[in-house]
Amino acid sequence: MALLMEYDALPGLIDALAALIQLFNTLAVVGRRLPQGSHVQGIITDGGRATNVVPEYAEGIFGLRAETTATLKDLAGELLTCAQGVARATATTVTVERATPRYEHFRDSSVLSGRFARHLARAGLGVTPPEPGVYLGSSDIGNVSGRVPAIHPFVAIMDPDGSDHTPEFAAAAASDRGRQVMPAATEALACTAVEVLLRPDVRERAWQDLEAAAP
Repeated sequence: MALLMEYDALPGLIDALAALIQLFNTLAVVGRRLPQGSHVQGIITDGGRATNVVPEYAEGIFGLRAETTATLKDLAGELLTCAQGVARATATTVTVERATPRYEHFRDSSVLSGRFARHLARAGLGVTPPEPGVYLGSSDIGNVSGRVPAIHPFVAIMDPDGSDHTPEFAAAAASDRGRQVMPAATEALACTAVEVLLRPDVRERAWQDLEAAAP
């Protein structure tokens, strides 16, 4: 999720931009003790109009990520506390608004993942269990997965040291390997969906798995 922070100050007397910068400095210290997987990253989106005029208004957008929905809520609360503390210390006022929807943490359906893995194996693609650790991303599939059984599989089109959101990943998507893997993954997803539609036992186990999971 992202939060918009707006600082207002008395014109010509108090620097709203200095207050916003102080918030960045405060968060830099707070960030050292955040739980694993929790991050706050921000940018200044309005810092004034002229270098010789004291800014009476400044704003920034801060992106928040956390391992779980509950931890994300706690992180947002801590950011709000920091923003309000800076406002009191600098004699400014701060307004906080949500700039984007809140993405909840993803809940994998082991039942559907198992069916997908079987179909993928039929296409000759090996399946490996996820490596332990925290993997951060921002997608509304997390919100969906808390309401219906869902999966979000990844298929490799690069070597293990490759990364998405890179020019190399774009090239890999159009490579022979990419053209082989993606149709196989698409077929595996389609076959999984067919099983959900035609096999009541798969549906029931998937729903039971979701209902038994922690919120």
